[in-house]
Amino acid sequence: MKKFFACLAVLCLATLLFSCGKKEATSEQVSQPSEKKAAQTIVDKIKAAGKMTVYTNPEFPPYEYLGANKTVVGAEIDIVNRIAEKLGVKAEIVSAEFDSIIGVIQAQKADLGASGFTITEERGKLVTFSIPFVDSVQYIIIPEDSPIKVVEDLAGKKIGGQNGTTGFLICEDAINKGLLKGTGAEMKSYNTAPDAVVAMKNGRVDAVVIDELVAVSLAKKNPGYQAIPLVNREGAGLMEVEKFGMIVAKGNEALLDVVNATITEMQADGSLAEAILAHTEASSK
Repeated sequence: MKKFFACLAVLCLATLLFSCGKKEATSEQVSQPSEKKAAQTIVDKIKAAGKMTVYTNPEFPPYEYLGANKTVVGAEIDIVNRIAEKLGVKAEIVSAEFDSIIGVIQAQKADLGASGFTITEERGKLVTFSIPFVDSVQYIIIPEDSPIKVVEDLAGKKIGGQNGTTGFLICEDAINKGLLKGTGAEMKSYNTAPDAVVAMKNGRVDAVVIDELVAVSLAKKNPGYQAIPLVNREGAGLMEVEKFGMIVAKGNEALLDVVNATITEMQADGSLAEAILAHTEASSK
């Protein structure tokens, strides 16, 4: 009988140890695959749906603008289409207000944001940026007979800009605490850069601030206007050269890898430079 109870005790102890060991192993094994699965979820969902949802503001030529039949085209949209091709899906382009797109991506209501986003530390806290696909600087659009040549000449002037853009923000900073502080200069906010140009043509603003190629394109489309660099009397810009990138939600590394690989390929084979040149010409007509 003692032998029986001793064997029974040993058997119970072995079962208990096996159970505990099994639980620990299961916990360890599950964590790693689940992390891998989470990282792949967005790309898997895109492939399963057969489409990649992309938010943009199509008022930023040559990067995104309305082409024939009111379809959204542009140099950045060419990158988007190449990404979709890599994934074997279609790109579903959704037009939106520029300053709403980061929130949409944050909330994971879209897969990708492509709207000429300047890569900044502040925005990087909210979303994840791709590698840069192009560099840019700020310009202003003014009438050809305007006396405005440098930032200091904007003293007492009304400056138009697109909501949420880098150009709008740096001019606002110049008015609040920089070169234009206390000069009577004033910022006027518009939903799009073309809207700001229309306001200038109607005499509501004296200049429009926007990125270089966008400014050049809009000036060409509006006879009697010109685009010039936004620099001070020393020839320096109000900020360093900007870099544009696409945006994805935090943690969406799988899609980010495809985006970065596509940008790298298009930069290497020259197709991105060709797209920017072609769309600069097309959007200026």
